[in-house]
Amino acid sequence: MRPDEVADARRRTPVAYVPLGPLEWHGPHLPLGLDPLHAHEVALRAAREVGGVVLPALFAGTETVRPAGPGPQSLATLGLPPDVRVVGMDFPGNPVSSTYIEESAFGVIVRELVRNLLEAEFRVVVLVNGHGAVNHQAALRRIAAETDRPPSQRVVYHLAFLPDPDARGPGHAAREETAIALGLFPERVRTDLLPPPGAPLYYAEHGIVDAPAFDGHPSPDFALPQDEHPRTATPEQGASILEAEGRALARSVRELVTSLPTG
Repeated sequence: MRPDEVADARRRTPVAYVPLGPLEWHGPHLPLGLDPLHAHEVALRAAREVGGVVLPALFAGTETVRPAGPGPQSLATLGLPPDVRVVGMDFPGNPVSSTYIEESAFGVIVRELVRNLLEAEFRVVVLVNGHGAVNHQAALRRIAAETDRPPSQRVVYHLAFLPDPDARGPGHAAREETAIALGLFPERVRTDLLPPPGAPLYYAEHGIVDAPAFDGHPSPDFALPQDEHPRTATPEQGASILEAEGRALARSVRELVTSLPTG
């Protein structure tokens, strides 16, 4: 966008969307960086409906070292040996690593971006997050809370994924995220790079994990359940998910803009 376009969009709807997430491993079948690309698409859909300016996706995010276990997020629940050091989804067999940023450095980057947007007279800044790491989300919520200036300038956190009524979440690179990728760029999804149909898809070998395993309840053989297999995803599922996510963000932003004081 040219400066005049940004200024005009800000005048009409003073909202800046900041889509973000790390450049992260999402199995052998999905592009690196799916999280911020997903968040960017959700932000674009909301902006088309409500208005505002969508920043380019910020390929930045943080993760933490997985404990040996037992318990949620641990090596033990993912079928990994207790003597390896694993940060986030960077499992030992991955051919490439993710670009995670240390938590405090990540916080500085996001905080400075928010400061610039507020000084640039945006009245609502929305941190649109596509990454599920616990500490990553906590850092963004903390920054939003600490930089929020109600009622005249608002900074809010928004998770791109819809709330799961079963509290399961989307997992990682499994059926739901594969569907989202098919809805975004089907030509970049290669499920043929996965083991053949019917073969086990072990967490530790492929970095593809269902939500119950992250929560400490893995399958008995530490393999992805068949109903979460990426091969079961469809572009139609992805399109439906993205549409619902865009509408959800648009509703939240509309409410915020309506609540701003006039004058």
